[in-house]
Amino acid sequence: MNSKAGLGWFIVLPALATWLGWGIRGQIGHANGAMIPGALAALVLCLLLDGKRFSPGLVIGLTAICMGFGADETTLQSAGYVMGTNPHMGINLVKGYSGLAVKGGLWALMGGAGLGMALVYYVYSKRDIVIGALLFVAAFFFGTWTINKPKLIYFSYDRREIWGGLLLGAVALLAWLCIRGRTRVPLVVALSAGATGAIGYPIAVTLATLGLHSGSSGPWNWWSLAETTFGAFIGMGLGLGTYLVMDKMPETQDSEHPAPRSPSPLSVGWIVAGALASALVSALYHDARGYPWILLAPILLCAAFYSIKFAWQVGITLVYCATAANLAVFFLGEVKMGSAPVVWTLTAVSTLAVAWLAEAWSAKNSPAAARKAFVFMMWSILALSYIKSFVNRAIVSPPTGAVAAAGGWWRYAAHIWRGGLVVDLAFTVVVLVLTGVAAGLHFNTQTDIWQKPGTRPIEPIA
Repeated sequence: MNSKAGLGWFIVLPALATWLGWGIRGQIGHANGAMIPGALAALVLCLLLDGKRFSPGLVIGLTAICMGFGADETTLQSAGYVMGTNPHMGINLVKGYSGLAVKGGLWALMGGAGLGMALVYYVYSKRDIVIGALLFVAAFFFGTWTINKPKLIYFSYDRREIWGGLLLGAVALLAWLCIRGRTRVPLVVALSAGATGAIGYPIAVTLATLGLHSGSSGPWNWWSLAETTFGAFIGMGLGLGTYLVMDKMPETQDSEHPAPRSPSPLSVGWIVAGALASALVSALYHDARGYPWILLAPILLCAAFYSIKFAWQVGITLVYCATAANLAVFFLGEVKMGSAPVVWTLTAVSTLAVAWLAEAWSAKNSPAAARKAFVFMMWSILALSYIKSFVNRAIVSPPTGAVAAAGGWWRYAAHIWRGGLVVDLAFTVVVLVLTGVAAGLHFNTQTDIWQKPGTRPIEPIA
């Protein structure tokens, strides 16, 4: 399977990857977690695009960064108008469904914009990307002040909204990318993802609402069903958009393009820099008084475009670090378990190890390296999900008499674990399927599919 893979592969595999990523995002924590499905979708698309000339590092890094923009949106109160969970418990289907469509569409649209930009990165200069990022930020704040702050169109009960800012920011960024690059590739991928996101989020919340009001109970969370369904729809859109523009991408074997350069040596400096940058960004984002993603992400986007090695660190190390930090905050803050020095040391050491792996993969910057990264990322975040599910205070220090009342420790543990066990087993099945698919892929022998930014290929890409 390579770049000649059919449409079905481009829809099913990214859908499974984002289903998994969104599910684990909800299981472990939401802070910066939207990067998880973005990174997994990008990684699996790198495998399907084998045979095309592109930069896997940029595809992974830019997709993860841009998918994170939607995490600054408030969506639960829009869903609350459908589910009847807002403080006033009122139902307003028009406001609820329209809000979900707008916010879900914009969330996916931004992820698609990052992916589309990465697929044709070679038509943009570094200055183009910096200007595009500045235009996005300026248009975002203009949209927030003119649409969201006066609540001209308001989809929440009492929370601050930013959908107007994201809308104008996305329009400004995509217009600049299309005009400056003389290509519609970013627009096509963004609109494809945006359409499925706008369709998928209302459907996802409807399914959760039906489950919530069905009266049935079990070892699952109905909102998790909404999250994973929404994630699957976004993955479909990203895959469909990529498939639609795939023929516009130059072939790896094209003699008109520069030959791949030799793999670069590992750099200790990049390993340390990647780990430190990931820790810093995660700390800033986890601090409620820190910097929003709207300001952090454009900086990361520009830095990733300037350095493929940093793009890999963002797409792999930062995603892992943010996920591990979510878990650390959960143990130390919510359930008051563990020693802070020990927990944060383990987080730091494991992040440094992941940075070393990311640096090794960036040295090749190939679909084969993306396959290794894909398998590693799936299993590592799955392991973190299992840790959160099965290591908790109720198990380590059970209430007095609870074990005896349950009929023994194993019965007691099974009752406590049953919700997490069902969810994590579902995650495990998907990880096993995707691991098997990745293992069956065969790649071209050329590595480091790289072309200097700003050098347009001969093939038309409009």
